[in-house]
Amino acid sequence: MKHSRRYAAGVAIALIVSGAATFQLQRDSHHYLSAESADFVARFNPPTAPGSAQTRRELDELLALEHARSAADVAAARADRKTEIGRFYAALGLDAKHPPDLPQLRGLMQRVEDDVRPYVRAAKMEFRRMRPYVIEQSLHPCIDDVRRDLSYPSGHAAYGYVMTDLLADMVPERRRELRVRADEFARQRMVCGVHFRSDLEAGRQGARWLAAVIARSPDYRRDMNAARAELRAALRLPPLAPTAR
Repeated sequence: MKHSRRYAAGVAIALIVSGAATFQLQRDSHHYLSAESADFVARFNPPTAPGSAQTRRELDELLALEHARSAADVAAARADRKTEIGRFYAALGLDAKHPPDLPQLRGLMQRVEDDVRPYVRAAKMEFRRMRPYVIEQSLHPCIDDVRRDLSYPSGHAAYGYVMTDLLADMVPERRRELRVRADEFARQRMVCGVHFRSDLEAGRQGARWLAAVIARSPDYRRDMNAARAELRAALRLPPLAPTAR
């Protein structure tokens, strides 16, 4: 009975989120992506059903992670709960505790995030997958700021992979470190029990498409050239030739 109530509550939340998301999609501004997200949504296969064997395996994986996670694991996952470009500074070789002021980079990546968010929201609305802890009552998520959101694809993973893909184009010398950090950033959502592994994979898949489309925007290339020069100067790396607009 408890499980049924929890699942029913999750369905109700999904309907509320869907209505709110439709309203928000109408208000979103766009910088480097168009307002049309249908091609993006069409790239995803539907997630497995709540009662499927695959979903059960993914839930068991999350239960095992919860059982094994330490206080330090929880603290690290909670620290990564926010989508902030500064979470990737260490992977770039910057001092994350005393970072340089990088207004061009921060502005660029905020605009990218603003563009990515409605695309991911459109996909979530299409599939309306419940969070793992709604389906499996034995899970105890270690963050609580996702309870009014849907699960597939992971917006957190999509954000991390888009950011690191674009940063790697600016600082190719740190490409490997950025990829490792993106995987870690995404996996924190499994550590906290708020995403299935397949949510993260879908987020990674979507991010590759988003980053490629964003990189083709003349406005993005203009803003990126300024941010890249700023970032490479802070890292004391030689400048790269400007990317053609």
